[in-house]
Amino acid sequence: MGGIILFYGFISITFYVLNALAFMNLAKLAGRRDIAWMAWVPVANRVQQLLLIRKNGAWVLILLIPIVNIVFLILWQVKLLQAYDKSGAWVWMYIFLTPVYEIMWIVWGFSDKTRYVLTAPFNNSTVGGTLNM
Repeated sequence: MGGIILFYGFISITFYVLNALAFMNLAKLAGRRDIAWMAWVPVANRVQQLLLIRKNGAWVLILLIPIVNIVFLILWQVKLLQAYDKSGAWVWMYIFLTPVYEIMWIVWGFSDKTRYVLTAPFNNSTVGGTLNM
């Protein structure tokens, strides 16, 4: 039993590190070196994703509201996919095959073909202020 727990722990840590490295690369690709470090911190990594789609980081509090959080996560992931020029249809992987979806983000994070396509400039409303969606 200890071997299974150790194996699962190793796999979990490996995925966490790869995901953090990938989202550091994705933040840099978006021109946001200032928030690249957030990929390593639980909860802050979700705030980082919100900032990458130019939403206020306070939106992460919606994750505390049952049922609304599920709808919000799906919409959030569609916007994140679109920001990196990926089809919103990938969100079906997020819903039904989450590990595969996470692996795809790792692949995209290290791919030279991934590009960030949001063109509006970053402004203070994405860091603080209103909660525009």
